[in-house]
Amino acid sequence: MKEGKISKWMFISIGAIITFLVSFTIIYDLLIPDACYYHTNEMNSFMSLFFSVGGADNGHPSPNLANFLVSLSIGGSLGFMVYKISRNRRKIE
Repeated sequence: MKEGKISKWMFISIGAIITFLVSFTIIYDLLIPDACYYHTNEMNSFMSLFFSVGGADNGHPSPNLANFLVSLSIGGSLGFMVYKISRNRRKIE
């Protein structure tokens, strides 16, 4: 029983970490190919939902708390689905 809980949380954690890294590296580069573009232009509403532009970042977009929470929750959900699939495959064998 304890092994199931540990492996479930490992799958959830690994899924969340992988999605977090993909979001903050690959997806960031796809959505924002030129970060300096936002020095003089406004972000659209979708971009401003997940990224913020402030003085601390020198006018470049940076992921905000909503981006962090959405990335972790999607990754955790994907990790949980992978756990369920692997658990069902072990039951069949």
